[in-house]
Amino acid sequence: MARLSHCLALVLALALAVPGAGPARAAAGAPGDDTTQALSKFFQGTTRSLPAAAIDFSVVAGYAVLQTGNPDSSGRYAMTAINVARLAPDIYRLDVSLEKPLARDVQTFEQPYFYTDKRTYYFWYQNGERIVFKVGDKKTVVPLGRKDVLRVDIKSPDTYVIDRETMLKNISFDDGPATIHLQLKFR
Repeated sequence: MARLSHCLALVLALALAVPGAGPARAAAGAPGDDTTQALSKFFQGTTRSLPAAAIDFSVVAGYAVLQTGNPDSSGRYAMTAINVARLAPDIYRLDVSLEKPLARDVQTFEQPYFYTDKRTYYFWYQNGERIVFKVGDKKTVVPLGRKDVLRVDIKSPDTYVIDRETMLKNISFDDGPATIHLQLKFR
């Protein structure tokens, strides 16, 4: 019986230790509130009542240009990890991990040092012509343009083949002194 009470106490302690589970997160609409309800309210002008299809692209690569105020840590950061998660029928979360090696003037046998940064962005997308990102308290609209190319291959005067080829699309948006560049591959 004592073992069961210890297990219940441990589960309760873990549940209370989860970030965002406490009363400080309960105030909806607070700055930085990233609950699904607050995000739905933020993207309210862009959402439609149509059922949302699965997202038709994946983020395959990217980089960021950060201006940090320090010449060593400012510059181009590679994206080492990219994750897109669906939060609501048409609202997604983009998590990126960024990394930039410290430039050294002298060759050394020490382990390289990397500046790192993690960023999270929320966006609205319904497989249309634009993506709307939440950057701070503002909406940033990124147009997509064409997603595919039709190619006609004429085999003979009577036959032809039409190939639909999806495109890679490069998009970018600003986040204060940072510029985020993403490469999307459409399905």
